[in-house]
Amino acid sequence: MQLQDYVNVLMKRWWVVALSLLAAAVGAYGVSKLLPDTYRAQAVYLVLANQADNGLNIVLRNSMNSYRELVLQPDVLDQISQANGLDVSGEQWMQDVNIQPRPDEQKIIIEVDAPSLEQAMAMADAVGARIVAEVNRINATLEGTARINVQQIQRARLVSIQPNTRVNVLAGAILGLVVGVLLAYVLEFLDDTLKSSADVERFVGLTTIGAIPTVEK
Repeated sequence: MQLQDYVNVLMKRWWVVALSLLAAAVGAYGVSKLLPDTYRAQAVYLVLANQADNGLNIVLRNSMNSYRELVLQPDVLDQISQANGLDVSGEQWMQDVNIQPRPDEQKIIIEVDAPSLEQAMAMADAVGARIVAEVNRINATLEGTARINVQQIQRARLVSIQPNTRVNVLAGAILGLVVGVLLAYVLEFLDDTLKSSADVERFVGLTTIGAIPTVEK
């Protein structure tokens, strides 16, 4: 097939492409509206050494993952949830709480998904406060003056709401467009009838020298 043949297929079966695109976009919109809203809150904490020391900075970088593990446990999350009056189990919070240590930026990013914004924000701030408390507890056991401090630099705030209907509809429309184009070519491939003299010339390899016109009764 030549390029013009591909264009002709799309022009001939444009309705297949349009119908697929519309069906996928409507389906994505419907699914988005049926799914419950989930709010994501984010809090940011800065991790700093209390003195300029290369060895202490190395310890800081190596310790950030351990701070995450101290809090990201079902029992600990359950304690935090109960202390804040949130009727959500620690096992559930394990799926909804995400703690991201970023050693290069000396930051810890805490993100929490919940059915309400208030719940997500409360849990994000509470998890951060627990990390601060754990670090302070570790500092209390150390000798000397070298310490690692964690402080909040951004209170929990809304960063996204899922599902994003606009993005889902756009993604559904793109998927529908791709499927529609493929379906149009599949239908054309399955259609082996000859409908014009050009079809005869292309498939038989002979030049058409005449045609019998159709006569309507």
